[in-house]
Amino acid sequence: MRITAVRATTADVPLPRPIVMGEIRFDSREYLIVEIETDTGHTGIGLGMTRNSPAASIVDRSLRPHLLGTDPLLTEHHWEQLYYRNLPMGQRGVFMRALSAVDIALWDLKAQAAGMPLWRLLGGLRGRVPTLIAGGYPASDRTLADLAGELSDYVARGFRMIKIAAGELDEDSERLRVSRQAVGPDIALAYDAHWAWRDLLSVTPVVRRWADLDLLFIEDPYPSEQVAMSAQLRDATGCRLALGEDTVGRWAFHDLLMRQHPDVLRVDATVLGGVSEAVKVCALAGTLSIPVLPHVFPEVHVHLAAAFPSILAVEMTDRAYETESLHRLFRRWVHVEDGAMVAPEEPGLGVELDRHALERYAVRSASF
Repeated sequence: MRITAVRATTADVPLPRPIVMGEIRFDSREYLIVEIETDTGHTGIGLGMTRNSPAASIVDRSLRPHLLGTDPLLTEHHWEQLYYRNLPMGQRGVFMRALSAVDIALWDLKAQAAGMPLWRLLGGLRGRVPTLIAGGYPASDRTLADLAGELSDYVARGFRMIKIAAGELDEDSERLRVSRQAVGPDIALAYDAHWAWRDLLSVTPVVRRWADLDLLFIEDPYPSEQVAMSAQLRDATGCRLALGEDTVGRWAFHDLLMRQHPDVLRVDATVLGGVSEAVKVCALAGTLSIPVLPHVFPEVHVHLAAAFPSILAVEMTDRAYETESLHRLFRRWVHVEDGAMVAPEEPGLGVELDRHALERYAVRSASF
């Protein structure tokens, strides 16, 4: 098997309403889709968010030339080659998003060649995995009653872990109390601060008032350059912390685990270096008995969760509330039954691209 073509497409998929997370606003979701073709007729799919970066250009200029004509099954070889040959401009940020998408596509190919779903190739632990549903995004036209209705809907459909997105801090105490009342005492309720907080003085008194809400965790309260403040917040309030969504590479995760001691480790295979790196980070967290919760992209992360016991759950958003729009690019997507995600049995990732949708939303693409 040899690689004959690499395609990197940027797809900008609109949202029905803007998503506002603190100072961050999205009117659409822009995705990177990587397709790697082989002389055997197999095609591997990799994906991720661009965050409005030129990730496709990096695939075309910095990664594709090293892949053409090579054996796609040598995933570890390719990761090492692509990472270290691009060391002067890589290691973080947009380059790692591009490398992640390529690595995911290579693992999709490897599992297809083996004739099994990726999760079985990685180890095979369980066919159904717990699912955390992320929702409750604030908007100017959404009331507290709307929030309660959304969360009650999730509970009625069998979800046992629910996370709501932060709004304005001075309004979120009421939003959290409405949320807890809507889901009841037996549902795990979490809160995503989206790196929006900047100090301890104004935040600590508010979080202390949440003690009776029994939050599963508060996620990423501070930007990565202020991550040490997260541990100070935990010391001052007793809250549990989920950290790491924007962390890149096994070395940075080792530092995060050793220094900040998160209660839950957030990982994103589309950001940190692909499946190859995510496997290493999950193993690292497992040695410390720290549960791992991947960041959305359930079409990839369901395979990690079905393969490794360190995974707490797979995160997803509900298509009905359209806070993510990646599902629009696929004919076959993930499958959920009674609040649990069912690991696919098709070879590879088990997803199927919708070619017409990809062409419809493509803003720039290159084919070689």
